[in-house]
Amino acid sequence: MTPSVQRLGDERGIALILALMVLLTLSALALALLASSALEPRISRNLHDASRARWLTEAGIELGYGLLAAAGDGAWNALLATADASWVVLPSLDGAALPGLTPAEGTYVVSIRNDRQAADGMTVRSAGTFNTTTRTIEVVVRRVAEGSSEPTRRVFYTISGWREF
Repeated sequence: MTPSVQRLGDERGIALILALMVLLTLSALALALLASSALEPRISRNLHDASRARWLTEAGIELGYGLLAAAGDGAWNALLATADASWVVLPSLDGAALPGLTPAEGTYVVSIRNDRQAADGMTVRSAGTFNTTTRTIEVVVRRVAEGSSEPTRRVFYTISGWREF
């Protein structure tokens, strides 16, 4: 006679339980993948909008600098007088779009203020907006005169103190 093997219990339902656990785990992984894949386009859009707003802001700084550099001594002094205490928006650069683009493709606002820390200088602030994203940059523009007599005197404009908000 052969010794009989005693069964511990009925094991017929364990395969179903294991299959359900594996299915539940795979479903959770699939849901996590779907959630992260839905988030990626939003992250990409935010990065694109922030980059576009920063480019508009930098363009505003360059255009504002160009206007200030093109202004003669009288216009520069007048701008310094008007921008003494608060920010003064440059009229031609208020909510402007880049040449060849529409306002739907982004705008910028350039404003100036007298720089109290440097003689004959002003702070230029540009805020670029694309969709709902806004970036702001401030720079200090100084007028530096070289030479003492009027016919040989040259005036240079320098940018310093670049700050991004």
